[in-house]
Amino acid sequence: PDHLVQAILAMEDSRFYSHPGFDAFGIARAVVVNLFSDSVMQGGSTLTQQLAKNLFLTSERTLERKLRELSIAIVLEDRLSKDEILELYLNQVYLGQVFGVGIGGVDQAAQSYFGTTARRLSLGQAATLAGIISAPNRYSPLRHPDLAQERRDLVLGRMVDLGWIKAGQAKGIRGRKLDVVPSRGRKQAPWGVDYAVERVEAELGEDVVAAGAMHIQTSIDPLLQRVGERSVRLGMEALGAAHADAEVALVAMDASNGDILAMVGGHRYHTSQYNRAVHGRRQIGSTVKPLSWMFAYDTDKQLSPSTMVPDEAITIDIETGSWSPRNYDGEFLGEVSLHDALKHSRNIPAVHVAEVLGFEALSIRLKTLGLSAALPYPSTSLGAFDSSPLDLCSAYTVFPGRGRVVSPRVVHSVRMPEGSEGWEGGVHKWRATSPRSAFLATMDLRGVVESGTGQGVKSYAPDGWLAGKTGTTDQARDAWFVGFSGDLVVAVWVGYDKGRALGRTGAQAALPIWARFMAGSGRVEAEAPEAADGLVSLNVCSESGLVVSEQCTEVWQTWFTEGTEPGEQCDQHALHAGSEAQGIIETLRARLQGQSSDNDQATEDRPKKRGWFSRRRKD
Repeated sequence: PDHLVQAILAMEDSRFYSHPGFDAFGIARAVVVNLFSDSVMQGGSTLTQQLAKNLFLTSERTLERKLRELSIAIVLEDRLSKDEILELYLNQVYLGQVFGVGIGGVDQAAQSYFGTTARRLSLGQAATLAGIISAPNRYSPLRHPDLAQERRDLVLGRMVDLGWIKAGQAKGIRGRKLDVVPSRGRKQAPWGVDYAVERVEAELGEDVVAAGAMHIQTSIDPLLQRVGERSVRLGMEALGAAHADAEVALVAMDASNGDILAMVGGHRYHTSQYNRAVHGRRQIGSTVKPLSWMFAYDTDKQLSPSTMVPDEAITIDIETGSWSPRNYDGEFLGEVSLHDALKHSRNIPAVHVAEVLGFEALSIRLKTLGLSAALPYPSTSLGAFDSSPLDLCSAYTVFPGRGRVVSPRVVHSVRMPEGSEGWEGGVHKWRATSPRSAFLATMDLRGVVESGTGQGVKSYAPDGWLAGKTGTTDQARDAWFVGFSGDLVVAVWVGYDKGRALGRTGAQAALPIWARFMAGSGRVEAEAPEAADGLVSLNVCSESGLVVSEQCTEVWQTWFTEGTEPGEQCDQHALHAGSEAQGIIETLRARLQGQSSDNDQATEDRPKKRGWFSRRRKD
């Protein structure tokens, strides 16, 4: 239709029918803009020059290539009519990737994005295609609908300015959602392939994939990808019809080299190609807590998983007034070990940990893990900041990495059409904390799966060594589970794109998907990781954190930095037994005397242990 041709010419070459293959005015304008503007560089290529480059040349940015492009364009204009040049251009112009396949030409694009033919494209659809030509994967209406809508509206505005459509026509379309009806298809690892294309274009140029005949080797493991897709499908089906429009993301990484082994960016690729695993940013909730614990262990060697931390009401002054966080169950336990606080995801202890670390110091250290949105606010201690599942998965590589973080890698290598090497994706690691502190936090994460908020993993996963953390944000808007076994790190998010309350916790919505993936991965380690140097294990009382005595009923093995292990034996249970006996005697005496007795007084008089955090806060 005419409006398709007009839309493309409005964006790419409005003087196409009047220039001889090059546009001197357009080149001069581009030179001026590029000299005096800090924005993205403008090009001065005509539509004929673009065709010359796409048909005969590479995308290298050199003066020699530009001169060859210009000479070929002049020859094309001499030998072909304007309509023939336009026909060639419309039939081969690169318009992005769908289901891992490059889209060439407006008719294929119409079918891929709108489920129709070029002949039947509406004005709004035509403007959408015209708007994405300059960067089709960045402006993809399937993966980045908001950006594509902005570009569509820009095209409509230019068509109005050129007098090719009326202002009323543009006004009737602007503000509407994109009319996207993608065709169904099934390609292997579509989200991973899309992300690989994004990475290649970011490194080598936005139009480099359009040249074709390029060989890209990715890190995706086909078996694990199938396991990921199946785990997501079963997990979302289990949520039921009430959550049929909920979305999901899963990322699996190898902590030894950063390889992305599996990636699922949504519930159904054929309905939405928006990659939530990479581009979706949601608050991470309690998944931040083990990272805070790790940094606390790194800050003071006196700390151990058995260190007692307050679990009592706290109010912190902030710029807008005061902030009084609460635990999920609304109760306070008075005092709890760091291990149990993380195991049961207690909020108040997490705030105390961050307060002792310093909120600014915590935000800085979280940023070293790649969590760039962490700010120096008290709420950061509870994960009230955004991250993508990919970035959070990368941050968790610090645990199996024994203090080292590795950045994600989806592209191993790129071979250009002529056989030369275009780009090789390297392994990037850096130390964020000590092996000792990473190991101590890892042992706490193991407790989450053994007997804490993540113990539901046992219903799905095979026997073996697993560790991870649940996360649920305010009003249950976002559900998370992030964990690992050996070098395999997996992050799962479930929620709604617009932030509607999911009404399901991380343990209910994300954990089953994570556990199914781990069960099917074949990569669950049988043994616990080796302890870091300088640590010793000791059996302690679960209640007091001191060396066990004969009266202690709950005993667990935990770890201490050598030289800091407690030498004092637990006496709380002996005191408690004596208090109970004294209480019975007092009750009997009160009954004989006909008087009432306060049975709780003995317990109230029991001496309380003032923990490390209480001392530090007082100091």
